[in-house]
Amino acid sequence: GGGYDIIGRAVGPYMTKYLRQLTPGATGGGIVVKNEERKGYRILATGKTDGYMIGMMDSTPYIDTLLGTADVDFTKYTFLQLIVSTTKLIVAGKKGFNSWNEVMDAQKKETVRMGVGFFGRANHVGGIIANEKLGTKFKLVPFRGTAESMGALIRGDVGVVMVSEDSAKTLVDAKEVKVLLSFSDHSDYPGAVNTKDLGFPDLGDEVASHRFIIAPPNLEAGPKRLLLAALKKTCDDPEFIAWAKKTNYPIKRVYGADAEKFFLKFTKFYQEMLPVLKKTLA
Repeated sequence: GGGYDIIGRAVGPYMTKYLRQLTPGATGGGIVVKNEERKGYRILATGKTDGYMIGMMDSTPYIDTLLGTADVDFTKYTFLQLIVSTTKLIVAGKKGFNSWNEVMDAQKKETVRMGVGFFGRANHVGGIIANEKLGTKFKLVPFRGTAESMGALIRGDVGVVMVSEDSAKTLVDAKEVKVLLSFSDHSDYPGAVNTKDLGFPDLGDEVASHRFIIAPPNLEAGPKRLLLAALKKTCDDPEFIAWAKKTNYPIKRVYGADAEKFFLKFTKFYQEMLPVLKKTLA
């Protein structure tokens, strides 16, 4: 139910369509989504290079390498596409905080608990970076994933949640949660503030979820060309574009070597942030 799951299931039918279209006579090519959590990285790292296995990843797993806990080399995957960069939000429940200023005032008197999803992944890392750069003092509470974080918020177990905009949209639209802070240079939510106006113009990009479609290392040239062609056709498909617009998914068309270059840029950023990250993650 989180961002990876949603975009994977959205892309799947269109990739299936175009893989078959690009391979006349083929009856296979169907994309089957499997939720493997962290072990998916290991499965992908040792997967066959024939193109029958792809996966999704953002930049944060590389932090495991810096902490010495990784059992795969995240820089060795075959990068097919940077497909989405999602804005991070801090949201409250409908009966909770009404504004960012209320949160700041509350932190002067008590500990405010922030749900951050899976330990050491994008939302957790985003919370660490936000605490460091914004000077906030949230107590970060990891959960199994985004759905669990949002459930905790609605129950009142945490005061706020760090979440990707794509994952929160349904609950925001249903007015079950309200946006207090947008990690961006603008805000589309009445009453919410954004990090640029708070004096942190780069923070939005630093904590965003940059989602990559990847394949095992050393993917064979033929399957790579076919997968890239299917992805490009998917992202140009009018129906897919309409879905992305409706669901507020900012689709990116950054492919191959350019996607890998973008990932490597973040490995350098996390190296710079390592002393701060170690305090919580080591």
